[in-house]
Amino acid sequence: MTSGYCVRLLHLDDALIAYSLIQVAAPCFSADDWAQVVANADRWTLVSLKDPAGYVRGLAAYRIGAHPIAGRLMDVPIFAVASVIDDMTITDLLFTSLRRRSAGCDYMRFWAQFPGDFSEMESEDRFRRWDHGLMFRIDRKPSPALL
Repeated sequence: MTSGYCVRLLHLDDALIAYSLIQVAAPCFSADDWAQVVANADRWTLVSLKDPAGYVRGLAAYRIGAHPIAGRLMDVPIFAVASVIDDMTITDLLFTSLRRRSAGCDYMRFWAQFPGDFSEMESEDRFRRWDHGLMFRIDRKPSPALL
């Protein structure tokens, strides 16, 4: 059921709607924290997935930086999917989109826990740590399925 889904950069008009998805995943992440993420779009890339009806069903926020152990790292503290009937497809499409965007990176890291607030997302100490989240090694040779 992949037809009709659209993965793209989050449009500012959809930022409030996207926050409702975050509230389901992490009620402790405040609207003020989300507003700071959106306001720092020069530092954070926000990607949304919409269903054919135009509802935001997936959301990811990431930044790319130099990690002391991992090398070039795509750090993904926010990865949220909401669908009663098609969560696996939406997750796969959103992950594949991030994988395509990770060109030039050595690793992608998906945080094990949703950040408690914006300052935790911005923490350089948290970014430099190796011991949290799922580290996914990026194969430099693209898979034919991703072309």
